[in-house]
Amino acid sequence: MLKLKDLKISNITFKERSKQLVLSVKPYKNGCRCPECQRRGKILNILPEARVWRDIRVCGWTVFFLYCPKEIICPTHGRIQEEIPWAEQRARITYRVEYLVLTYSQLMTQRAAAELLGMPTSTFSDVLHRTISRIRDGHRIRGLKSIGIDEVSYCKGHKYITVVYDLDRSRVLWVGKGKARKTIDRFFNEALSDYQKKQITWACCDMSETFINAIKKHCPNAQLVLDRFHIVKALNEAMDEVRKEQ
Repeated sequence: MLKLKDLKISNITFKERSKQLVLSVKPYKNGCRCPECQRRGKILNILPEARVWRDIRVCGWTVFFLYCPKEIICPTHGRIQEEIPWAEQRARITYRVEYLVLTYSQLMTQRAAAELLGMPTSTFSDVLHRTISRIRDGHRIRGLKSIGIDEVSYCKGHKYITVVYDLDRSRVLWVGKGKARKTIDRFFNEALSDYQKKQITWACCDMSETFINAIKKHCPNAQLVLDRFHIVKALNEAMDEVRKEQ
C-alpha cells in the first residue's frame, strides 16, 4: 500500500491515539553514500538519536520514518553524513510529501491542501516555499559551455515553444513560448550575463535562420553546429527530387 522503494523496514509501531504509523527503516543496498558525489564511504559513526521524517497519509493514518543516520568518511569530501534516499539532507519530510505539496498547490488553495495532508497552514506554506527555493537553486545556470536550441510544437502543431538545453549536463535550461527571434533573444538577454555568453564554446540548432542569427549575435565565441537530423532530412529530400526527375 505504501509503495516503498529502496527501503528496508525493520519495525512497525502503531500509535492509536494520534493515528500515526511509525516505520523503522534503513536504506536498502544504497546506504553509506556521500550526498555530494554519491561515492560509498567507510562508516565512522552511527548517530545515537534517531531522526524522524513525515511521510504521506494512508487511510487517515500519518506515516513516519524512523532512522539513525550514519557518519561516513568520503574519499573526496571527508567526514559527512550519509545521503538519505527518501528525503533532502536536512529536511523533516520525505520527497513524497514535497511532491504532494507542490501538486496540491496547483489544484487548490493552500488551506484546502493543508487540510488534506493533515498539517497546519503555516507549516504547509513553509514547506512549499522551501521546496520551491531548493528546486530553483538547483536550476541556476552555472558553467555553461555547450547549448542546444530547438522548437517543439504542441496543441496539434498549432503552437510552438523554444527549448534551450545544456548539452554537457543533458538538462533543460529554459523554455519560452513561440519560436520567433524575440523568444530566443529573451533567453540570451534575461537568463545569461555577458560573461556567460562569452563562455559558450559550442551551440547546436537546426537550419533555422532565426536560431543561427541569434547564436552569431549573442555568442561570439561559439562554434555553430547544425543538427545532423535536419541536414540528413534535407539531403534525402534533395535526392528524392533528383530521383523523380531522372
